[in-house]
Amino acid sequence: MATLMDHPWEDSLLERKTEGDLRDLLKTMVAFANSVKPGHIAVILIGEKDDGFVQGVKNADHIQKKVREEAEKIYPAIVWRSRVYDNNGHPCVRVEIEYSGDTPHFGGPAWVRRRSETVKASDETFQRLVDFRKNKARELAKWVGQVVTVERDDQLSTVGCWCDPSPLKTHGMPKLVFVTGFWATFENAAGQCSEPLRKLTLSWDDAQKRLKVLVNFANA
Repeated sequence: MATLMDHPWEDSLLERKTEGDLRDLLKTMVAFANSVKPGHIAVILIGEKDDGFVQGVKNADHIQKKVREEAEKIYPAIVWRSRVYDNNGHPCVRVEIEYSGDTPHFGGPAWVRRRSETVKASDETFQRLVDFRKNKARELAKWVGQVVTVERDDQLSTVGCWCDPSPLKTHGMPKLVFVTGFWATFENAAGQCSEPLRKLTLSWDDAQKRLKVLVNFANA
């Protein structure tokens, strides 16, 4: 599982905060919960400054209570945990947030991460977050960036991106690179191809231990 313990600077899944700079903690937690991908962890380090200087916290128990209170305001509930750690003799609090599968999360507006900033989700981004709550889109979203098995689910000869199995054999099985509530985009050495979700049936490739996507060209 990817962690960010060793990343020295802020990025899309890492933010440092001082004890006196927790006014937007709720917003940051919501943004991380809405933006973190399956298998990854978003991290908030409380007691460290943006430039990496370790200030520490005076009352770690109070900080953890504050984190818990803010997390309880978020709906649906997020997957999170916190712990106290020592950094060069200074007590700090590490908050980890994982993908929940229940986006979008709210603590007021829907917030997401854009590079190293927390921003209000656009209408398009918000709709994608809502779409991911649908069962098929949610399961596909877990496999974005990974290789999946793609096969035909019919014997028709209608033209379609994956109707000819030879490109798959020649160029290998594709990665799933993008998902919305309406279509999924796959990519291999032959290029990219998008198919509407209504044409996709999800299964499991027991031999390769990965998602299998059956494309039905009869479902026009």
